[in-house]
Amino acid sequence: MSKPLLSIGIIFKNEIRCLERCLRSLQPLREAAPCELVMADTGSTDGSREVAEKYADILIDFPWIDDFAAARNAVLDRSSGKWFMSLDADEWFDPKIEKLVEFLKLPQRTYHLASYTIRNFKTPKVTDDDNYNNFSALRIMRNGVGIRYEGCIHEHWVYPEGLNQQIVRLEALVYHDGYAFASKADMQAKHDRNLALLERKLKEDPDSLQTLCECIDATKTTDGESVDYARRALEVLHRDWEKWGSYGSRVYRDAVTVAQLHKLPELLEWAEKAEELYPDSIFTRIDVAYCAYARSWDNKDAERAAYWAEMYCKGLKDYRNESFNRDELFRGNLEFASPFWERRLLIMQVEGYLNLGRYEEAFSTFTSINGGELDEGQQVEACVNMLLRLHRMTELDTETVTVQFWEQINQPVPSETMAQKRRTVFINTAAGSLTPHYREDEAGREGFQRHSYTALVPLEGRCPLGDGAAILGCMDPEELEKRVAKHKLEDLPVSAVAHALQCGMAFPLPGNQMSLEEMDALAARLAPFGGLAELAGPVPQEAGDLRALCWRRSLLLAAVRHSEWKDEPENMTLARQFAELERQFLPTCYAGQALTEEGLFLLPPVHRFGWYCVQAFDALDGGDAAGYVRLLRKGLAENESMKPVVNFLLDHTPELQTPPPSAELRALADQIRAVLANFSPDDPAVAALRQSEAYQKVAYLIEGAEAFVPGGIRQ
Repeated sequence: MSKPLLSIGIIFKNEIRCLERCLRSLQPLREAAPCELVMADTGSTDGSREVAEKYADILIDFPWIDDFAAARNAVLDRSSGKWFMSLDADEWFDPKIEKLVEFLKLPQRTYHLASYTIRNFKTPKVTDDDNYNNFSALRIMRNGVGIRYEGCIHEHWVYPEGLNQQIVRLEALVYHDGYAFASKADMQAKHDRNLALLERKLKEDPDSLQTLCECIDATKTTDGESVDYARRALEVLHRDWEKWGSYGSRVYRDAVTVAQLHKLPELLEWAEKAEELYPDSIFTRIDVAYCAYARSWDNKDAERAAYWAEMYCKGLKDYRNESFNRDELFRGNLEFASPFWERRLLIMQVEGYLNLGRYEEAFSTFTSINGGELDEGQQVEACVNMLLRLHRMTELDTETVTVQFWEQINQPVPSETMAQKRRTVFINTAAGSLTPHYREDEAGREGFQRHSYTALVPLEGRCPLGDGAAILGCMDPEELEKRVAKHKLEDLPVSAVAHALQCGMAFPLPGNQMSLEEMDALAARLAPFGGLAELAGPVPQEAGDLRALCWRRSLLLAAVRHSEWKDEPENMTLARQFAELERQFLPTCYAGQALTEEGLFLLPPVHRFGWYCVQAFDALDGGDAAGYVRLLRKGLAENESMKPVVNFLLDHTPELQTPPPSAELRALADQIRAVLANFSPDDPAVAALRQSEAYQKVAYLIEGAEAFVPGGIRQ
């Protein structure tokens, strides 16, 4: 076999989850250039070795001795390629390898080192996830020039004296998800292993800022040790500035991120010091700025938050344009440079500008948010609320941005399921702006310019909320009828339907053959808006207008069920309207045989109660108060859900109100008390007295019981 162009070195142990994915990703590279795959198994027991055997050209066993450099060097020693490249088992190559292959085939010997970009994913969503960080990894070297690995953990290369250390940055991307899939137990095991090795390194060189920063990384999310490491790193930096000054931007970045994670009061002090000492550092302009922004936001310091946000956005722009010192990324990766963090900041920044009254900047920032990238319901909700607020408080033309945002959230990215979730949150959030209560409330707020719901009008024909907003802006009954008729009523915001009805739109709409169940469902949706009794209007005069009668029934039944039946005069009117409805509806829709006490069992419970309600009001109007009470209670026996209605009527019907007792009744009560005092409570004479008509007349004076109603039914 001729000498390979590239040796690919991998060490592994128990990587069955991801090893084959890694090795498969190398196939395009191995097909494009002569390669050899050299692998070292450091003690696998999960079948990883069997996977490696299918791909490796050279596979060795290297018992683990707590030294990554030793394992890497063992692989390097078995490699014979012109170039050597290291890779981890939980990494895999992006298919675009053209630039890497082109570099490997160059005949020149000027360069000895090359790097590629590693994208580190933080959640199992992997390639659909934009919460990642990129860093430059120095992983490719010319073989045979004397470079060796050093370091028991976070191993690095040691170069022979005089070697040209200029680095070629290759346009190649490698993905890594080792931390995204780790269980808590695996994370703890990795933490314990790494920290033990790092502490060993630190004992060898207590003032190594590189090792201290590695210790911060290893402990940042697992415990509070990172705080001690951060303070120690800052102390070493300023004590030996001449040696470590150039490394300080990484140190301050780590200290500030630790301060953010553990809510240290020094955060802003350290951030300002980082800006003073390293104003051009990409660590300062992105990571430090982000943390300082977040702390200023928490402190409700809108001015300083805006300052740090603007620094972050400018730094991020330069980072993406590669207008910064790229050598910094060999010292560590940026934590807050991904679209995930940018999006979070931009959303908060819009609100910050709104709070400062900087509306043009709020508007401009909002336009930079891509709704198609939102993957959290809270972010969609926040964006919708800010868009409505921006519209309400300014006269800026929000039409284009509203349409653009709606179209963006509907993009099937990363899936149609996510688009549906975004769409649902948008509709649920914005729907509140169409309600009468919301419109009344916002009109009284400071800075009010126009109603929020009008921001949705440009979505007419695109979104039910846009159609609803357009309906709310119309007052003409005939025009409203045309607009409403274009839609299924269940698709329109109920506030828009309520508005159309309140404006006098004829209903049911001509040609709309609504079933009784559909009418009931619509009336139930309208109930929270109130005024159903007014919408019901008078009983239809034309006996044949059955749909109008049924619609009135649906409205009044919904009003009866939705009312709280408190001490309000309109509730007595509602009860009367309900009875009058039943008086017309029952004989129209049911045979006469069913409208007798013997045939009532044929009716639904609500109409059995309604039949008794009609009879009760007839009795009351005929002067029979006792019959009124008796019939209401019979109706209640047929439909217990109507108890609030019956209680209200019994408590608020004037004819049932107890007049002040006369002198004769008070005297009779006194006489009966005197008689009762002469007997034991369990004496039969007492029971007989209590059953007498005389006792019943004054029982409420003696016992505090309900007032006597001649011929009535006592509970």
